[in-house]
Amino acid sequence: MNDTPKRDRRLEAQKRAAELRLQEQRRARRRQALIGGGAVVAVLAVAGIVTAVVVNGQQPSTSAASTSTSSASATAWAAPADVEGAVRAAGLQMLTAEGTALHIHQHLTVTVDGAPVAVPAGIGIDEAQQRISPIHTHDKSGIIHVESAEVRTFTLAEVFAEWGQKLGPGQVGEYRDGVDGQTVTVFVNGKTFTGDPRTIPLTSHEDIDFVVAKKGTTASAPKAFAWPSGY
Repeated sequence: MNDTPKRDRRLEAQKRAAELRLQEQRRARRRQALIGGGAVVAVLAVAGIVTAVVVNGQQPSTSAASTSTSSASATAWAAPADVEGAVRAAGLQMLTAEGTALHIHQHLTVTVDGAPVAVPAGIGIDEAQQRISPIHTHDKSGIIHVESAEVRTFTLAEVFAEWGQKLGPGQVGEYRDGVDGQTVTVFVNGKTFTGDPRTIPLTSHEDIDFVVAKKGTTASAPKAFAWPSGY
């Protein structure tokens, strides 16, 4: 009887077993390298913290506190969780699709002590219910989208109601003109607006800027927004 096929199968099996052992050895070396690398990163991180403490005379918790304060500020300006409730508060109704009778855009900025406040994405958009307000934001660019099924005049009051932020004469969010040594200045298309900001009509390619500054400083309008193509 010819035993050649059996020998071939045994040789092939031995070859596969050797390859598997070699692969396992390679994986083991990679795991050791990763573990060693992680230890090095951890040591470097600790060293960095100690260096910061020695050089700057600060405790690590100081940085954590700053991060916490920044996060709290961002949370205060976040879009409301109850989208439909905010839209109803603005006196508007949710749509099943963006309206096409009126389609215009505005750009909104809020600056507090020189730091820009991000106008959040998703104002007026309920992704879970697949519904959208005639006034909404898609991203954090500050571009307001007015896409309505009817042609009428919308106002800034509706934007801020949907955003869940306070707005009135001399007030934006929690900031009020003359309180805590701060001033609130409104600019529309680069010019100072002295009326009630809630009445500002939303027009095409309009720049609306709120500048909160310390008393005694001169507030100036930000540079005109450069509109992307397609708007």
